[in-house]
Amino acid sequence: MTWDDAERVICVRLDAMGDVLMTTPALRALRESGPVGRSITLLTSPSGAAVARLIPEVDAILTYDAPWMKSTTRREDGALDRAFIAELRAARFDAAAICTVYSQNPLPAALLCHLADIPLRLAHCRENPYQLLTDRVAETEPATTIRHEARRQLDLVATVGAKTANERLSLRVPEVARTTIADRLDNLGINDQTGSDCPIEALPARLVRPGRPPPGRSWVPPGLHWRPIRACPGRSDPGRSWRGRVHPLPGRRS
Repeated sequence: MTWDDAERVICVRLDAMGDVLMTTPALRALRESGPVGRSITLLTSPSGAAVARLIPEVDAILTYDAPWMKSTTRREDGALDRAFIAELRAARFDAAAICTVYSQNPLPAALLCHLADIPLRLAHCRENPYQLLTDRVAETEPATTIRHEARRQLDLVATVGAKTANERLSLRVPEVARTTIADRLDNLGINDQTGSDCPIEALPARLVRPGRPPPGRSWVPPGLHWRPIRACPGRSDPGRSWRGRVHPLPGRRS
C-alpha cells in the first residue's frame, strides 16, 4: 500500500473549530492528489465536528474525546477508547494523516491508528516514532521557524505527494446563515454603505475581524488582500467607529 493507492484516508485533527478550519487546504490536497473516488474522513473533537459539517472536502466525520487532549473530561477506565479503536479498525482506512500544532505530541494519535490497523500513518514528530509512524516528518518548530497553521499542514501532506493549486480555506456557509446575517446587518443599517470602495452588496462575502488575530491564524493566500473598514454609518456614537479588516472570500460555495 502506498499513498498514491490509498482510497480511504482519515485526517486526524483533534483540536477545536479554528484548527479544523486551518486544515482545510491540506484536506483539499489529500482529496485532489489521490485516486479517483478517494474519500476523506475527519477524526476530530466534538467541537471540531461542528465546523467539519461545513467543509466540502470532508465526506464523513468521526468524533472522539481523546484523553491526551486538555479539554477532555476525565474518565475512569479505557473502555471508551477500546471501543473506539474497534470502530476505527472496522472502517478499514488505508492511510491516516495526523495534523498537530508543534507543541502537541502526535504519538498518542499514531498509536491509536496503529492499533486500528491503518497501514499508512503520517505526522510531524520530534521523537523517533519507530513503528508508530510509517511517514515521519521531522519537527523543526519552533527551533527554526514557526509556520502558519495552514502552511504547516500543507507542507505535511506534500511529503506524501498531496498538493493543491488552491490553498484557500474552505467553508460552505448555509443559505439560512447568509439570510440571517443579511437581515441582522439590514436591521443595523450597515448594508446601506460600507465606507469601502464598493457597496457591501457588491461583495460576494466579507470577513470582519476586529483587533489583530494571532499570526498563526492570519491566513491570506495569494490573490487575497486586506482592506481597512472605516466608520460604519448609523451608529449611535459616530465618534466610536468600528475598525477591522475586510477582504472578499473566494471560492464561494452554495
